[in-house]
Amino acid sequence: MTLCACIGSLILGLARPICAESESDRDFFEVKVRPLLAKHCYTCHTEARAGGLQMDSQDAMMRGSKDGPVLVPGKPDESKLIQAIRYKDRVKMPPSGKLADDDIAALVSWVRSGAVWGHPAPRSKAKATQYVITPEARAFWSFQPVKQPPVPAVKDRSWARAPIDSFVLARLENAGLKPARPADRRTLIRRATLDLIGLPPTPDEVEAFEKDSSPRAFEKVVDRLLGSPQYGERWGRLWLDVARYSDKQLTAEGDGPLPNAFQYRDWVIRAFNEDMPYDQFVKAQIAGDLLPEAARAKYAGGVGFFSLSPKPEFRDERVDAATRGFLGLTVACAQCHDHKFDPIPTRDYYSLLGVLESTEEGKFPLAPADIVAVYDKQKKALDEEKAALNKFLDNQREQLFDIFALRTSAYVMASWKVLGPEKKSVAEVLAATNFDKTVLQGWIRFLEPARERKYEYLSEWVSLLQDPNGKLKAEQFAAKFENRILAVRKDEVELREKNAKIKAQEKEGAISKAIALDREKFYLLADLRAKARTEPRKKDAGPFYFSDDQLGSYMTSVWKEHFDTLRANIERLTKALPAEYPAYTILKDKAKPENLHVYIRGNQDDPGEEAPRQFLAILSPGEQVPFKQGSGRLELAEAIATPQNPLTARVMVNRIWMHHFGAGIVPTASNFGKLGEPPVNPELLDYLAGRFIQNGWSIKKMHKEIMLSGVYALSSEYSAANAQIDPENKLLWRANIRRLDVESMRDSMLFVSGKLDKTMGGPAVSLHDEKNFRRTLYGAISRAKPDQFLRLFDFPDPNETSERRIATNVPLQQLYFLNSPLMQQQAEMLAQRLSDYTSDQQKIKQAYSLLFNRPPTPQEIEKGAAFVTAQGNSWPNYLQVLLSANEFLYVN
Repeated sequence: MTLCACIGSLILGLARPICAESESDRDFFEVKVRPLLAKHCYTCHTEARAGGLQMDSQDAMMRGSKDGPVLVPGKPDESKLIQAIRYKDRVKMPPSGKLADDDIAALVSWVRSGAVWGHPAPRSKAKATQYVITPEARAFWSFQPVKQPPVPAVKDRSWARAPIDSFVLARLENAGLKPARPADRRTLIRRATLDLIGLPPTPDEVEAFEKDSSPRAFEKVVDRLLGSPQYGERWGRLWLDVARYSDKQLTAEGDGPLPNAFQYRDWVIRAFNEDMPYDQFVKAQIAGDLLPEAARAKYAGGVGFFSLSPKPEFRDERVDAATRGFLGLTVACAQCHDHKFDPIPTRDYYSLLGVLESTEEGKFPLAPADIVAVYDKQKKALDEEKAALNKFLDNQREQLFDIFALRTSAYVMASWKVLGPEKKSVAEVLAATNFDKTVLQGWIRFLEPARERKYEYLSEWVSLLQDPNGKLKAEQFAAKFENRILAVRKDEVELREKNAKIKAQEKEGAISKAIALDREKFYLLADLRAKARTEPRKKDAGPFYFSDDQLGSYMTSVWKEHFDTLRANIERLTKALPAEYPAYTILKDKAKPENLHVYIRGNQDDPGEEAPRQFLAILSPGEQVPFKQGSGRLELAEAIATPQNPLTARVMVNRIWMHHFGAGIVPTASNFGKLGEPPVNPELLDYLAGRFIQNGWSIKKMHKEIMLSGVYALSSEYSAANAQIDPENKLLWRANIRRLDVESMRDSMLFVSGKLDKTMGGPAVSLHDEKNFRRTLYGAISRAKPDQFLRLFDFPDPNETSERRIATNVPLQQLYFLNSPLMQQQAEMLAQRLSDYTSDQQKIKQAYSLLFNRPPTPQEIEKGAAFVTAQGNSWPNYLQVLLSANEFLYVN
């Protein structure tokens, strides 16, 4: 790896913080770490103390197991916990499959920062005392009803264009500040255009605005932009950050398919373009499939907010996304104990989780019923045939395992002849025996002394490989090893039978009491059956791994005939299967919704009191009322999307304000609780929330009211006097200079080069396809393998809801502008676009007009022409410099 690449990897690793900046170490533990331990570790490592290890306190983890401490605070690489979850050690945890990369990163970060433990929680199965919300907690600002504050009086009444300006100016005057001068028209239209559609204005649009002397000139610009279909693409993408949208799903093996994910993305775009009232927008994403049947087709696509979560089984993540996204509350902090800062008892968390646990995934077809019926019938037949084949092959694999396990000692000795002092070739050994070549090669790989995975008893084997007189001992070892495998196999079969009986007695949806195989036995069997993940790694297959084709080669007579028939049927049905009809991926209510019990300290094996499915106590008028309609999703949606909810309107207008000004009135856009930052201007926030509701929850009207204010039209002019009083510009005495996000950056380059493909909607396309000139919004988003280009420019992690983009400024970004094929390609295309102009001066003027929306100065023309001449008339090089300029990449 080159030095630049190493630096780049380091920067990429540091550029994206794992937790929000406002979270303390303890809060990070409660939100990120304790749920992971509870979900994956507590079943075996609390009172059960599997392997002698208990993991429900820092002290217990530092005491560790019989092998010593598993936790070394501050040193993740030395902590056995981290070695185990990275799957780099003999012990690999959890046994059910490797954790997601972000979960591993969270645990590594926690250990690196000192492994700070959270607040202790009482451990008792007795009925919890009634949680009482104190008057002080109820009095917190964000739980108060939205008020309509009077427009404040200001000294400079001539400056205030709208009520918004009076709220801002009153704060400025109280602080002794004066607002900057207004922005010029070119700056203003560029700002508005990039804000609303994520693209720069055209030279013609700038010229028309400059010439329009009517009082409504800027209002007409805003109306035109709000009516553009590209508005929905820009603001839809911003909402997808909150919805943690991705085209893929996390699985134990990496990316899993989400073939209909784009339907949710396209639904969001349409909702913004149609100005769907925000209360309906919210309801659709929680329970669109349960809204009145006449409107169901319009709203069902919104349920993708839940159904397209990183892992469908992680319904706790859905609670976090919904409460942060719609309410600005960190309800997930109450998963293991009552919230330490906000009035949210643990029972309320499990009340909401119970709503989502009472659902299952489903599809909402977007095709006529007859087409759906034909496809479903044929797909069912194909799936049944595949299931029959898989069951048949699994039985064959089990039988072959038992057959070859009985010959373990013979194959181990054959491996000794190849790996040991005799150094025979595989061909020589096969010529003298009737051994199966595939199985023998698998054993040789398994018994190679340099294997990454090692078992204690294999140390004897390694020494035998170096002993020229060790044949007798090798035979003794082989016999013992065969007995070990046969015993482990027997345990596996018996345990399967026990678990089958346990499962038959369990209720649907209940916590499974299945018994796990001993860890070392589990790994031994997994190694023996190890499947090659990809063709280049075929050599990694274990001795008892048999591919479908290999199984077929062992079959004779009726077994082979049955195998060939099943495969032929599958091939025939696959060819006959029509293209899958379009559909929304949604949730649907289970036939028998059930309440959950509070899991004591987040441990599913330690249920406490029952948690009725109902809304949060702090946001419920009077006593909480249990939901009665199915899962309760529709009632939950109505409880969130109501004018009486003090948070819903405030949270959304704050998000809109944040994307226009670079910072929210509440800086922590997804945390309106005590750990969040208080509003800079609470009266303005309430004024906007009230106006939002009065205007029918119209997002477009809220844009317009904000953008026609004087504060929106301020220049970014610096004032040393103002900066001394308000250095962070929290009171908005000037416009904030903001860097374009990665989507607007790439889209703007394609737009000015004349190559932007404005086709809307449809399946995602790789951003690394050289022929992909569509908006970045339509690029494929992976959860397991984040796109390096997007991450380099601070694209949010799609595994969790994101409140805002955190802009970084790192050297690797500048190297990208210098060296990336995309930059070079767009510079060449822009040069082609300018080729109609004959003189260098004309080309430079047009380039400045396209990129910067202004004419160049005489000095810029002179320097540009000199640069092109010195470069041998290389316009792409010159234009690449302009495309990399801050003036193009920033909104002034």
